[in-house]
Amino acid sequence: MGLKSKLFKTGVVLLLIAVLPGLPPKTVFPFRPISIVPARPLAGVLAPNQLLNGAERLHEGGLQQPEGIAVRGNATYVTVYGGKILELGDQGSVRTVAKLGPDCVGTYSERICGRPLGLDFDTKGNNLIVADPYLGIWQVHIKTGDKKLLVPKDKAIIVEDREQSSSSSSEAARKLRTRQPNIPNGVAVARNGDFYWSDTASDFIFEDAIQALLCNPSGRLLHYSRAEGRSRVLIDEVYGANGVVLSPDESFVLVGELGGQLIRRYYLKGPKAGTHDVFVDGLPGAVDNLNGDATGFWVGLVIAADESNPSFVGMLAPFPNLRRLLVRLFVLAEAPFRLWYDATGSDFALWVTHHIGHLGGLVPLFPDRGTVLRMDWEGNIVLALHNDDTSSHVISQAVPVPGTDQLLLGSPVNQWLGRVKLTPDTLAVLKGGKVDRKQPATEAPSREEL
Repeated sequence: MGLKSKLFKTGVVLLLIAVLPGLPPKTVFPFRPISIVPARPLAGVLAPNQLLNGAERLHEGGLQQPEGIAVRGNATYVTVYGGKILELGDQGSVRTVAKLGPDCVGTYSERICGRPLGLDFDTKGNNLIVADPYLGIWQVHIKTGDKKLLVPKDKAIIVEDREQSSSSSSEAARKLRTRQPNIPNGVAVARNGDFYWSDTASDFIFEDAIQALLCNPSGRLLHYSRAEGRSRVLIDEVYGANGVVLSPDESFVLVGELGGQLIRRYYLKGPKAGTHDVFVDGLPGAVDNLNGDATGFWVGLVIAADESNPSFVGMLAPFPNLRRLLVRLFVLAEAPFRLWYDATGSDFALWVTHHIGHLGGLVPLFPDRGTVLRMDWEGNIVLALHNDDTSSHVISQAVPVPGTDQLLLGSPVNQWLGRVKLTPDTLAVLKGGKVDRKQPATEAPSREEL
């Protein structure tokens, strides 16, 4: 058989896999072209600099994928692989606040033992509210570690938003909109104790993030009522719903889009209450966690994207048949190992199913640039902090340490917590001042200063 004949037959098989109806997976929304606004040029406020270069590695080797960060006083709380929430003291101590799932059998068993992502301080008790993509959303007491499951993945009570509900809606449409959560991710707690949370996607679990991002958007922003014990859908079809943050007056809530490289806004008060829009788009990377204060908020860009390094999601978004083909190939490759694991509990089969489609496997292909943004509550980018030495790229969250010039950097792949020293110019801008051009903003702190 000649090469041309082999290529032709291969092409026919791939075409059939791509277009034949009824093949797995069955997705929530059909494959359609997706339009993503291109990343803004790295110019002006987004111009490259080295303000995140030389990040110090805290607890190197002792923190497995410190994704989420919350700081109160002298204590830093981080979510790490293995279902753990840790408290880091200012003298180098590490205390396990709580363990959400059973013990891990390896770094490939996160679907069993948990991998908490977003967290926020409770406003109705000395607790943390923690979202785990496999184990649901939990209330965890900071001191005792007592935990309570608030939003289970399989028995969550979810209702429609009042604006979405309609007497003309079919039962099938209502059931679709109120489907069970699949990847609880970000969380932001309101003053009354309710919280807003994101469900990243509905078609695949967290360890199959590549497949999830190749499908059409199925993420959601939801509101959880503490009094009622149920969640209300605010926005559906969010492309990789991620970090969540409330405005200081709680007039709106923001949710980051990993795939869309944008941030959406849902209005909670005022004449636009119950509606939503795009707060900012064209960001130079995939949006991860958000955290704010009185004057603005920080945006972690976990995968950089720009003209020289286009997003793989953005490149494939306009081509639904190609995305469907890739998803089906992933499913076919993983299927025998899933059956093997389900039948025997084989560790090797679990290892294979974990790595097929896991976004972490693409990290070597990510651009070297690491970036965090500081934005105001009007949607303006106030500061962009970059690095070009990979000491802190793949950044999930940026959190300043109150009363210091330090910025903590979380990551879904590193085995340490990053820390950089902010320059005087950066601190001046954060305080509402002007940049002193006598001290170039691109000048990075030395390792000795850190």
